[in-house]
Amino acid sequence: MICLGSKIEFSRGCAIAFVLVLTSAAFGQDAIPISRTNRSILQPEEEAQIQRPSGFIAADHMLVDWGGWRERLFAAGVEVFAFDNSIYNGNVSGGIHPGHATIVNDAFAGLKFDLDKLFSWKGGLFVVSGIDRAGEDLTRKYVGSIYSVQQMVGGQRPFLYQVFLEQKLADKKVTLKLGRFSASDDFNASPFYGYSLNNGIDGDIRNVLFDTRFSAYPFPVWAAAVFYDPSPEFVVKLGLFQTSKDMFDNTEHGLDWSIRGEDGYTAIAQFGWTPQFFKQPVTSGTSDGKGTLVLKGMPGHYHIGVTFSQWDFYPRFNGGFEDHSYGFYVHGDQMVYQETPGSDQGLYVFVASGYYPQTEISIVPFQVNAGLHYKGLFPGRDDDRTVLHFIYGDLSGDYARSVHVPGRHFADSEKVLEFGHRFQVTKWSYIQPDLQYVIDPGGTGDIPNAVVIGAQMGVTL
Repeated sequence: MICLGSKIEFSRGCAIAFVLVLTSAAFGQDAIPISRTNRSILQPEEEAQIQRPSGFIAADHMLVDWGGWRERLFAAGVEVFAFDNSIYNGNVSGGIHPGHATIVNDAFAGLKFDLDKLFSWKGGLFVVSGIDRAGEDLTRKYVGSIYSVQQMVGGQRPFLYQVFLEQKLADKKVTLKLGRFSASDDFNASPFYGYSLNNGIDGDIRNVLFDTRFSAYPFPVWAAAVFYDPSPEFVVKLGLFQTSKDMFDNTEHGLDWSIRGEDGYTAIAQFGWTPQFFKQPVTSGTSDGKGTLVLKGMPGHYHIGVTFSQWDFYPRFNGGFEDHSYGFYVHGDQMVYQETPGSDQGLYVFVASGYYPQTEISIVPFQVNAGLHYKGLFPGRDDDRTVLHFIYGDLSGDYARSVHVPGRHFADSEKVLEFGHRFQVTKWSYIQPDLQYVIDPGGTGDIPNAVVIGAQMGVTL
């Protein structure tokens, strides 16, 4: 999907050229237990934390095994990971200025060090990663919406991202994590979100980021987290994250590791349940039908989170500052149709919502996202994904008054409909044509509804 040369710039250039060919006719001019989820739909920052018990699989990577070196490194305890994703889209009608298109790119790479293999340090994992983002934002210049139609916008430059140590304890039921990372790596996230090009869904429930200092990919902070997995169906996550005025500053390239006296903190608690309904006996283990008989059902993932932030500089829309922020978010996804017992092919439904009631500092006090997700909808395309998403964001009256232009309407709410189909071209590459319909960009009704089309594409290197 994306050419690779000796430099990242060449790789990005090939990606741009390929997507332009596909879409130019339409325009004139960002430790997950493997047993809990399907790894194929993890977002890159989640994938980076997985320790693969099955070994290195060359066929999953565009660059395969480097003549055997990559597999030898993995066996010794060093895993190299890299992803490159691009979005090319534009607004064909409506918005601020229709008829324009832009491309954005996100390259993410790093190393995982299995400390058990390297130093006989039981349960230890060290991760370091970096990000390079590039491209011009379509939303701000040409669409005018609250939610960005390109989820790879933010921090358009190279970043040092994750630098953390992870330790498993108590027969792997407790995981401790300490270092530089963001809250979105482990909280307020779902693999299903990664199939949206709109950042109202992708990565996180967006109003959690709008309305508090919730650290998110690609902006790391000093952080500590503990995860408790008492059983395969339950998980408790607790995290404490640095909060500062410069945490979203992209000029330091992730290299400002300072802790200042004016900094605050954001505490997060998340409680999750991962059931399987309507279990049936299926054969697992071998392809000849002689494996172990196990019970498998239709999986679901449910969680509720609470955030509280103590920081003296949350700006009020009417002037002055608030010294704290708090709110809640919930998520539920459920497989509702399964093509065959035990299969991951079928229809999934998800709903997610965030509520941040401090209207004097919250841009979007209430947001709800909903989605339909089908894996393998078309015969012979078992790994493709078909998605239909909806976003509703209710804008704060205090925010609306602060941005009101005399003679125009007050901002009220913004809605987005999105449809896409991801073609899994190979195990390591995909392309996803996408259509977004942005209703009331900016929430006022003064900007015409926008139709945005384009595609996302990516590779696992």
